[in-house]
Amino acid sequence: MQSSAKKTKSEPEQTVDQLARLIPSIIDLPTELLLRVISVLPVISIRNLMVNRSFRSICEQGLYRNISLYYHQYRSMRLLETFLLRPDLALLVRHLEIYFNFDASCNFRRWPQVLRINGLDALSLAKNIRSLSLRGDVDWIWEANKDELRKVVSKMRLVRLDVPLLVDPHAGFEHEIIFSGLGLPRNNSDVDLGVDIRRLLQAQPFLEEFTLSNSVGNRSVASLRACLKGSDIPNLKSLKAAPDVAMVFFPVAPRLESLYLIMTDWNDQLLFKMETKAAAIKPTIRRFGIRAWHFDHDQWFWMNLAKVFALFPKTEKLSVAIGYEPNPGDLESLPAEFYFKTIADNLHVLPSLREIKVRYEPLNYNNPDIRKTKTETIADFKTACPLLETVVDPEYFVWMFQSDRQSPRGFAPFPVGHLLMSKMYWSPMKDLPAPKGSDF
Repeated sequence: MQSSAKKTKSEPEQTVDQLARLIPSIIDLPTELLLRVISVLPVISIRNLMVNRSFRSICEQGLYRNISLYYHQYRSMRLLETFLLRPDLALLVRHLEIYFNFDASCNFRRWPQVLRINGLDALSLAKNIRSLSLRGDVDWIWEANKDELRKVVSKMRLVRLDVPLLVDPHAGFEHEIIFSGLGLPRNNSDVDLGVDIRRLLQAQPFLEEFTLSNSVGNRSVASLRACLKGSDIPNLKSLKAAPDVAMVFFPVAPRLESLYLIMTDWNDQLLFKMETKAAAIKPTIRRFGIRAWHFDHDQWFWMNLAKVFALFPKTEKLSVAIGYEPNPGDLESLPAEFYFKTIADNLHVLPSLREIKVRYEPLNYNNPDIRKTKTETIADFKTACPLLETVVDPEYFVWMFQSDRQSPRGFAPFPVGHLLMSKMYWSPMKDLPAPKGSDF
């Protein structure tokens, strides 16, 4: 006699089982598709998906493939500790943005003995890194005692390299570095930053994207101009730098397709230099970006915006970021619509434009209306550039266009939705607390 546990299932139960077998599980999806899904999830959500060995392996690939710990010194420390304990995870990393600075002479911080790991050994385990950004060490490119760090970076086969902040030892002020806790000034007269930047680039023959996020002094610019050759950057396609540095690259980077110019004070003289130097790459630039000061700080720029845009008339993708330098008299920022309208009025010089993004960083973030723009202004963008397909406004709304016979323009803008920002922006992560026993 059969027990109740072995009884034949009823017809409805059999139907449910058959349907369950037919409905694919998320585990059955291709790994590459799963990784794409994981890439847009917050870290805490990925952690909750580690329900079995198979899915844990996929989640670890998603967690470690792209790592952004720009402003997280202690999480960066723990990450390097993880690399030493789990070298297999270090091999998963392709993109790394990390706060890397263990030179106690620069940041006056002493780690407790238990946490004194060898950061260079840990970083060298990430042998498959293709994109690197090191924040926290402002002199690693040229400082004599940072040679081991330079060697570790030179062994990487990078496609993208970001130098977020670089101190020029000769830039307009007497640069002093406190070392060995002695408070003694270091003599940097023998440093040639231009040559050091060239060496950095020579070690990366596959480099396609290079970012130098701040300007350097005239002496260093002149040195770099004198020594940089096309053979040093044979594959460079994207550059982000101050105009004075960017102009050094123009004659020797014929494959350049993307250019982003960081903040500077524009004037007639700079525009003339840019027009002259950019002649070689003017036909090749398809993506152009610029970060500008607010109106009160740089009226020349906003009054001559069309001339700046016209430097690269073949631009198909444009990015404009408006930043502020707080002054004592800055009580309130101009609304985003002011800049949005100004940009729209000067876009006619870019007939090939297909996409534009406008970022806005006002002083008074708490004003909910400061970023709002008018739909009519978005329509002005399309009128100025008939090929335009997409607009991203300061509120990160994505707009496209559709035919509208009732509109005098023949089209109407419509919102598609919010731009999906990277996890770094829309799911901010706090740093870990300082370790016990640290000297802070």
